[in-house]
Amino acid sequence: MLRHVELHQMEHQGNAAALPKHSFEVIDLAEADLPEMTTLYAATRPGRTLSPRLYQLGGFVGLRQEGKLVAMACLRLHLPGYREISTVGTMSGFEGRGYATALVSALVERINRRGERPFLTVRTDNPRAIEIYRRLGFKERTHVHSYTIRLVKK
Repeated sequence: MLRHVELHQMEHQGNAAALPKHSFEVIDLAEADLPEMTTLYAATRPGRTLSPRLYQLGGFVGLRQEGKLVAMACLRLHLPGYREISTVGTMSGFEGRGYATALVSALVERINRRGERPFLTVRTDNPRAIEIYRRLGFKERTHVHSYTIRLVKK
């Protein structure tokens, strides 16, 4: 086993119309943005790398400051009636400005327009993110464990 993480699975149970309004320009990221996305991912998740295939699962949104990608989030798992928000991250030095709130709010609105319910997972040792998600109308649904393993070929 390489890694074990405890997570809360949280489901959006709030009113999308009550999401905070923001003035940021949330943009759809393209495949050409993968190098910057990979850098942001590595900076916010030390020791991990972004799988380029994740981009194909649902697309990423982001925020730029002076042309630099400083925050991003994506859509990942798609189950009947549900869609997962994932890979929410803000570059060091740009936290506390409402970027994650703006990105998650934009994805919640997209998912709700499709008649689906947003959900996400968050590390249990990340109280700042948990509080942001609660403010946005997410409630803890269950507690899960994520394991990363490496198979050894014989």
